[in-house]
Amino acid sequence: MRAGDIALRRALASGASPDAAAEAASAIARGDFRLAAATTPKGVSLDLYNAQCRLLGSPAAWSIRALAFVPDLAAAEGRGADVPATAFGRQYNAALMADPHYPYRDICRPVSDVGPEPEIRPDEPISQPYGFADLQSGEAVDTMGYAARHNAVGQLRRLVEARPQDIDKPDMFGLTPLAWAIAYQRWRTADVLIEAGASPTGARCQTAIDRQSPLQVARLMRWTDMIGRLRSYVSEEEFASLRQNPRYDDASLADFNRAFFQIKHRYDPILRQRRFSRYELQFTIDEAGNSTSCELVPASNSAEFDAELCEVAMKVVRWTPARDAFATTVSGDAKLVFGLGK
Repeated sequence: MRAGDIALRRALASGASPDAAAEAASAIARGDFRLAAATTPKGVSLDLYNAQCRLLGSPAAWSIRALAFVPDLAAAEGRGADVPATAFGRQYNAALMADPHYPYRDICRPVSDVGPEPEIRPDEPISQPYGFADLQSGEAVDTMGYAARHNAVGQLRRLVEARPQDIDKPDMFGLTPLAWAIAYQRWRTADVLIEAGASPTGARCQTAIDRQSPLQVARLMRWTDMIGRLRSYVSEEEFASLRQNPRYDDASLADFNRAFFQIKHRYDPILRQRRFSRYELQFTIDEAGNSTSCELVPASNSAEFDAELCEVAMKVVRWTPARDAFATTVSGDAKLVFGLGK
């Protein structure tokens, strides 16, 4: 596939005009369902070539056919079809997504058909983290992921019986059939896959904490019943790894760092009486993300410095609260590490 992509880029750069529809048909025949995309300083862009995939984060590099590097996406969109790669990419994607054998028509669509993006709030479940809630109908695609998304129990049972080795095989986007069933809240197809031995942690190369693992998709959606259903199929260690510690807000930490250096400068004559050492500012963070306690460990040689630093830190640093394995907000411990002394 890499060699084919290089040849295509060279052809477009030389001024040639490859037949986009023929190229798309050839790719489908090879089982290559990657959409054409541009790489930009901010990552991958499918929008330039009139496509969008509903995923968390940008598509991975291996899931797209990169046709060009675009330093200024807005300018490239303005130029449009007079750029050979842009004209080809739009025609190629249109042909690929329109093909009845394209297996991701419910995940990737022309930009004009995607509708508004769902708003993601940190403390609320994500109703549709992957794919589109309104599944486009059409000829059924014979893959476990498609059957799982569409709640096609009979089709899924047939595929599991015919290809049991593929039950934990991730697709182009890194999701296994079980992850897709959970993303669409399909209890029936999820149950078929679990009973057939599908792994809650995903493919062999994945772990419970990977973004695409079935357990993490369930946590993103706050599907507590499904998390409980999967729990008995993983080790206690794997389940415990799902817990998230409190996380500080980067902007508030920058504000704290400025205040820290000002306070440290005032107390420097006292602090420098000790050798340089590592210190931890230890916090307890409640379920709402508020600091309820602060302590400098070990204590410095100035109780006044310790108290003032904790007072400022509790006022300035903002936290996202911890979440347990079921994604429920809980109290947790956090720390900031720095050095003091001569």
